[in-house]
Amino acid sequence: MLIKTLMVLLICSLCYSEWRWADDTIELTHDKEAHLVGSFGLYYLFRHKEFNETESILYSIGLGLLKETSDALVPWEQYGIIGGDGFSKYDLYYNISGIGLAYVIDKLWKPKENSKWERGFNNNTISFSYRLY
Repeated sequence: MLIKTLMVLLICSLCYSEWRWADDTIELTHDKEAHLVGSFGLYYLFRHKEFNETESILYSIGLGLLKETSDALVPWEQYGIIGGDGFSKYDLYYNISGIGLAYVIDKLWKPKENSKWERGFNNNTISFSYRLY
């Protein structure tokens, strides 16, 4: 449902605004770092709020696309901090890298049976514990 809504918004916005492409590189900058870490965090947010892996990946990618679309359509020169410098395919590369890294860690880092180390997630915290007995 979210993906369909994003697609409708994208198509409608193309009709009413001028599309801008970002003039950037793949070099790791603070912006790219924010995309990597933000997508990583979004995947974990969705994953540990009762969404399955596929939904978590799709929603994280969808929000990244929505951000890039707003960057393309809302110029920072006119709107300041809420605007962007254009649609960047490299930002999407970093979004996908962050989601991929989160997915791999989510698959590999599972508590083992009879392990003294445990991790836990609830609504407010992430906890790690070690049993001494």
